[in-house]
Amino acid sequence: MIRLNESRSPKPRVKPSWRKDGTAALVYRAAAPSPKREVCLPEKGPTFLKTYVIPVLLLNLAVGGWTLVARHIVQGVMVSLGYALIVTVGLYLYLVYLDHYLH
Repeated sequence: MIRLNESRSPKPRVKPSWRKDGTAALVYRAAAPSPKREVCLPEKGPTFLKTYVIPVLLLNLAVGGWTLVARHIVQGVMVSLGYALIVTVGLYLYLVYLDHYLH
């Protein structure tokens, strides 16, 4: 007697051809990582800490140091020129520092 789930002739199950050659299979094959390829991670860009916090802290340190020097040694117009020099050089160095990350 034949059961409900059995067939009379034993045939191997064959997958439908659309599973092997369809566009979904091609996309899956293209997306699957190949063991021959090395995984190349993209370079991380500049972080907030590197592009803003560290340069601002260094600028504050320079301005604070100049303030201490200006109180005790320098007088008059030289104080303002010192601050202008610190801001100018700081801006130039900051732009060079950012250029390193952008190029």
